[in-house]
Amino acid sequence: MTVDTYWDQTDDELYERLGAALLGEGLGVSPDDRDSHRKFGRSWFANKTRELQRIVCHAEVVQGLLGTSTSDRVIDGGAVYELLQGHGHDPVSAAILAVLIARIGLGTFCATAPPKP
Repeated sequence: MTVDTYWDQTDDELYERLGAALLGEGLGVSPDDRDSHRKFGRSWFANKTRELQRIVCHAEVVQGLLGTSTSDRVIDGGAVYELLQGHGHDPVSAAILAVLIARIGLGTFCATAPPKP
């Protein structure tokens, strides 16, 4: 799995896939299950934002991308993907999270990051 796998999906689809990756999927997923996965994925992302900011925003590679006029969301997403995988996120959730963060924009995502420990 890479960032490219998820780049063309909507945010709702990404949150649904994130929820499914975190909760697991059974056979015969119903529309209610998809909605539950989407809600769980959104909630999880909101609750983990500070933790994700600590991983992403203070990393040297991201610091090099912040504030540049040549920032490219695909490049940003690839850098975030590598960071998240290095911090124990599985390839699917790392790729989904990287796309969501890149869509927000590194500058916006990191603007409220907690100070470096």
